[in-house]
Amino acid sequence: RYTGWAMDPDILVVSLAAIAVVCLLGGFAAYVRHSGRKRLDTLSPAFELGTTRLVGPLGNTVEGLYQGYTCRYTVRHPTQHDRGGANLRLFASSPHSWSAEVDTPGSRFFVKFGLLKDLEIGDQDLDQRLRFSAGDEGSVRSIFGVGGVRTAMQALADSQNFAGVGTREGRIDVKFEPRAPELDDDPEALRARLELAVALVGACGYPPAYHPPAQ
Repeated sequence: RYTGWAMDPDILVVSLAAIAVVCLLGGFAAYVRHSGRKRLDTLSPAFELGTTRLVGPLGNTVEGLYQGYTCRYTVRHPTQHDRGGANLRLFASSPHSWSAEVDTPGSRFFVKFGLLKDLEIGDQDLDQRLRFSAGDEGSVRSIFGVGGVRTAMQALADSQNFAGVGTREGRIDVKFEPRAPELDDDPEALRARLELAVALVGACGYPPAYHPPAQ
């Protein structure tokens, strides 16, 4: 007597779970592609025409040229341990390593107990607003001894949601936080951020640098 073909229940459950995982991954990949393409189309006007592309697998990073500098802009979405925001990286030849971050009650606490550095550069306004640190204290004081650098730093620090800037060999990183879609996803706001960052890098005398292809 023919009873038909029956699949083992355990195999059936595993097969259905595998199909569900594949569908979820496919849907996520489609969402990432769509959101990445939308972000690229939205933010491309901030860069030089025809120079932009998406970088990385998540679709949240756009790279392009601005005034000769290769710039990489990443949107960070909020998480439990991150307020989110945006990171702007310029690839430039910097012989110095220094950072300037917005002073907060938390950072002042750590400075008080010697857990963080806080160098004074000799500019009253910037010293009150920002916490400076550097591998070579003399070099950062020398850099900010130039009026044009101080002016560019003040303009960047005045920009909305500015959180900090740091330099190291081959790149300069600027942070904006917390996440603000009306700023982070707006091409005009991004162009203003690019303009301020490039002005600071130029005032410091850091020329554009080659960087390896994005992974």
